[in-house]
Amino acid sequence: MYSEKAFEILDASINNAVFIDEKAKEFYSETSDLEAFAEEKLSKDLYNTFKTNGKNLTVHRFVKSNIDEPKTIEYLFKGKDLILLDWELDGVSGLEYSLNLLHKAVSSPNINFCCVYSNSQNFADVPLFLDTYFSGLSREQFESIKDAYSHFESQDLQNIINKNEEEILNFSEENEINSETFPIDELKDKSILYLVRLIYISLEVDKFFITDNQSDKYEVLNTGENSFMINNTFVLTLKKDFTDDADYGKLVKRISEIVIKNEGSFFQLLGLEMQSVFNDNESFIDNSILKSSTEALFQFRNHLKDDKAFGTIIKKLLLEQATLKLRTAKLSLLKTDFLDSRTNELANKEPTHEALFNLNVFYNSVKVKSLHPSDVPNLNFGDIFKGSGKDYYLCITALCDCLYPNKIDSNFYFAKGEEFDDLETALRLGDTAFLSFLPNGKVVLWGDKEIIKKPKIKQNKEESDEDFKDRKELELLKIENEAYKKFLYKPFFIKPKVYNVEDNKILDSKLRIWDITNKITNQGRNHDLNYFEIEYVSTLRDDYTQRIANHAFGHPSRVGVDFAKIQ
Repeated sequence: MYSEKAFEILDASINNAVFIDEKAKEFYSETSDLEAFAEEKLSKDLYNTFKTNGKNLTVHRFVKSNIDEPKTIEYLFKGKDLILLDWELDGVSGLEYSLNLLHKAVSSPNINFCCVYSNSQNFADVPLFLDTYFSGLSREQFESIKDAYSHFESQDLQNIINKNEEEILNFSEENEINSETFPIDELKDKSILYLVRLIYISLEVDKFFITDNQSDKYEVLNTGENSFMINNTFVLTLKKDFTDDADYGKLVKRISEIVIKNEGSFFQLLGLEMQSVFNDNESFIDNSILKSSTEALFQFRNHLKDDKAFGTIIKKLLLEQATLKLRTAKLSLLKTDFLDSRTNELANKEPTHEALFNLNVFYNSVKVKSLHPSDVPNLNFGDIFKGSGKDYYLCITALCDCLYPNKIDSNFYFAKGEEFDDLETALRLGDTAFLSFLPNGKVVLWGDKEIIKKPKIKQNKEESDEDFKDRKELELLKIENEAYKKFLYKPFFIKPKVYNVEDNKILDSKLRIWDITNKITNQGRNHDLNYFEIEYVSTLRDDYTQRIANHAFGHPSRVGVDFAKIQ
């Protein structure tokens, strides 16, 4: 059932596609290239089968100059749902052109799927080419990684990177490969699997292409079955089939079968279905507003005398209009019979802690990016920032005050939190504690609770493996029990803290804030004016932020009482 649903949703989501190949035959081209006869025939077959199924397909014969033609790039990618991109756009030497076009494709927010579509013999190396190109690392940084791990043989690493996750992690532990000692600081929060691949690439760096542009860095998530997620675009490798691909249904079926093997496929398909429903049935405008007049709208604008407030109100009304309509959408993936069927299929599969963490990240936060890269975002309600060490700051200032900081003399309310390293305990606590799950891989606890840290339990020399396992489980349960007591049996406070924000524009993800310390010492009062920079991480969704804000602003009105209690 899942396979059929995936095909239906993918089919509905694909309206405009493009086929890019240096041997493709464009329309109105009178001459034929005998060496490219197969691709020219495929071009015609693809166009006809897409057209027969009510889809638009653009066929483009690539030439080197296209890379530097912005309007050609816009023509190829704007409004496209599916990209069929040849992997070697000029023989083996054309790999760099393919990577460049792929970079432009994944930088387009509207493109859901990009197929690396070719008969190339080096498909096994595609993930490594993608890791290299999209890492954003310079040749000097790859050389520093190579120097740090020069004692490894590249052949040993090549054998390891193709093994399963458990074997790679065991190899890393045995050979002391870890994030703490990795030579590139900005990559220390990445997975060990990714770091091991980068080490292999560094040892064979001359084999791969390194981009000169380090401004856009996208981690390549290998989702299995020769498929990847790059900047929310699903990239998959697909061998050209000059016979079956002449049938649109078979081509989309091949794509859908790869998609459903991706662990995140359900959410991806759910998003595609919602987007299709919106595109087909909904709009931001309905007939009630069309009965009004432009004069009335501008009268309202003149009444407000504030274009920032006017723009915010109008956008909010349009968004709520669309949201209210979408509430009635009937999504096939959320029908009870399908959900029951999928639940039965997954009955014997336990989600990993990492998978549960990522689900909570989706639930509670989103990393906000402007639709216009030149726009500089303002500090807003729900914005989360990282400070020094393990400190985090959550803006809980009312939205209206965030929009007009001069009304509060730029004195913003924040909740201060700390990294919560024990993921298992965090997942057990869930919403019984004031926790946030962030896209940088961290859990943050807001408030004044003491965090219980789990020690590393080592096996004694005389202890058998089975005895050690039992003792370890018992000791961890005792530690967890103590951690829960901190939350269950003590009052919990989140104190709102006031910081003066020098400039509420978040420039390069940075913000400078000021506070005043007022400490009483033996020498009298000690007043210090301190400033420090904090870095934007994510924005907490409104409901989650409001819950924390409500608790924090209740702190000044707390009432303390004392009872006799058993220690």
